[in-house]
Amino acid sequence: MTKMAVIGFGLIGGSMALSWKQAGLVDEVIACGHREESLKLAKEMGAADSWTTSIPEAVKDADIVVVAVPVQAMEKVFSDLADYLKPDAVVTDVGSTRMTVIEAARKGLKEKFRQYAPGHPIAGGELPGVAYATKDLFNDKWVISTPTDEMDPEKVKFIEDAWTKAGAKIKVMSPELHDAIFASVSHLPHVLAYALVDMITKEKYAKEKLGMAGAGFRDFTRIAASSPAMWRDICLSNRTAISKELKRYRQELEELQEAIDNSDAQKLEACFENAMKNRRGLVFSASKQDLGKDDGRSKSH
Repeated sequence: MTKMAVIGFGLIGGSMALSWKQAGLVDEVIACGHREESLKLAKEMGAADSWTTSIPEAVKDADIVVVAVPVQAMEKVFSDLADYLKPDAVVTDVGSTRMTVIEAARKGLKEKFRQYAPGHPIAGGELPGVAYATKDLFNDKWVISTPTDEMDPEKVKFIEDAWTKAGAKIKVMSPELHDAIFASVSHLPHVLAYALVDMITKEKYAKEKLGMAGAGFRDFTRIAASSPAMWRDICLSNRTAISKELKRYRQELEELQEAIDNSDAQKLEACFENAMKNRRGLVFSASKQDLGKDDGRSKSH
């Protein structure tokens, strides 16, 4: 019987438990967290078979330990579980940044770091919490594996194979490349969405503006409904790469501001044309019919 302990039983942790149970990868799931109401709900939903607020209790008999807390809290969790980890158990996580999380695992797990195998599932939901967990959240979604030389290759392969059996696709890359990529295509968009909504809500006619918002505004800002605590931690954890992307984006906005102020139609159209062509297929493989679709999901992690 394979037991899995999930520490931080929210949307991603709960969905992972449901997904891996459905795939027959685990027989028993132990939910661990600090909110008893959520843990009880996880059991009622069938995502967990039992629950506890004690990390030692959750980990002591577990074959797989999943750390699904906000990234800034991971080092303490790794440290708290290290002494109770079985010698043959594997520890993984679902964090949205890699370099700082891997370093947190190295510091927290110490000599047991070789039992750690990192993973970042590129999936999520518009609203946080275990109530929104679903067993098919990771179907055909990427999971990024970022192993380092100090990790046990067998543990890494175990986690990669398990995700594949659960319906996901594995992509292997360095932690550095991961953080650079997702600062651009995941972390930056969330910052921009939060910033736009925050800006408008502080304005004089905020109620009237938001009351007239159409599909474009809803599509652009949908991800601003994500967990503030989670995205606060992601921004702090990957601050160097995100800061670099923000500076590049600000430069692009300055150029557009200049073009608008100067009625430079050619420059505006050139920018919009380049963006349109790439959005329609030079980068994305989606068909024209798919471009307007909203799958209701926000990158989490």
